[in-house]
Amino acid sequence: MEDGIIKIEQLRKWRSRKKRELRIDTEMNSICRSLKKTNSQLLQLREEWNELVPSLLSQVAIPVMFRNGVLEVLVDGSPTAYQINRLVRSGLLRQLQKKCNGTLRQIRVRIG
Repeated sequence: MEDGIIKIEQLRKWRSRKKRELRIDTEMNSICRSLKKTNSQLLQLREEWNELVPSLLSQVAIPVMFRNGVLEVLVDGSPTAYQINRLVRSGLLRQLQKKCNGTLRQIRVRIG
């Protein structure tokens, strides 16, 4: 009989809902770790961007965000966006992928 009671108690422990950690510091720590990783990848991409993109274009086309493998580049106008898109189509994406550690899948150009 005792063996059955022990098994029932184990089942109750396994099937019961786990109490969620509601402390804010654990959430903040995970957010900070995520931001540090993203920022370091973005910094590395910016350095490589400045090396690979001509200096006139790199002054007006700035990588501003890297999330889920997409590098977002902010440009000053549509002529610059056109030139950056031409560079991307001519192999800039592949060159950045070779030089950077993160998973870079796409370069998105945004006028702003």
